[in-house]
Amino acid sequence: MENLFLKYMKERANNTQQNPDKKNTTTFHEPVITISREFGCPGESIAKRLTNILTKKNEINGGHDHWKWISKEIIEESAKKLKLTPTLIDELSGKKGRGFFENLALFFSDKFYPSDGKVQNTIAGFIHDSAVQGHVVILGRASEIITHNFSNSLHIRLFAPLDFRSETISIENGISISTAKKMCVENDLRRESFRKFFRGDKEEMGFYDIIINTKEVTEDEIVEMILIIAEARGFV
Repeated sequence: MENLFLKYMKERANNTQQNPDKKNTTTFHEPVITISREFGCPGESIAKRLTNILTKKNEINGGHDHWKWISKEIIEESAKKLKLTPTLIDELSGKKGRGFFENLALFFSDKFYPSDGKVQNTIAGFIHDSAVQGHVVILGRASEIITHNFSNSLHIRLFAPLDFRSETISIENGISISTAKKMCVENDLRRESFRKFFRGDKEEMGFYDIIINTKEVTEDEIVEMILIIAEARGFV
């Protein structure tokens, strides 16, 4: 399956080179915030608090825009479209391209599996459509790459040392540190594989506006920093 997102990016770059005066003709006016994170860093709690505060600030300023955040909905809606279970979609989305013998085995299987790239492109389509509606915080799933050309977008990256994240996961799930560390490493690799599908050879850090170490910065401080920049950019 062709990577439709990369194809779009290449065509857009070519159009810009041929028509330099039209560089900013594609503009999305509604605000979008994305939060990318390493496994074990907070995400949902920050997104939930952020959207609640942004909605209240809009109301105080006389606006009627209600902010929302999405995470699991990305997988659930993509699963519905592909008529697969969310668990399988989540598993397939983080896999690298299948080899010849794996494709051969799936060919003779009585189960349906999407071709390489179809899951990723379906997820990207849902994220793009959600971002176009605006006033949304999108958690993970390479959303910072998919929405990078949106003019009113803010992209956050959360990271922390592996030992710190492993300890957090260990406490939250009641498992050993070694098991938690293995979970962190495996999930980080899956997430990176998914982002790499859309990013290609481009430098990853170039897609983020803010990069925050969650070991050193509290959730309250993270929310406050995002709010300051969101207000400065006119999101509320």
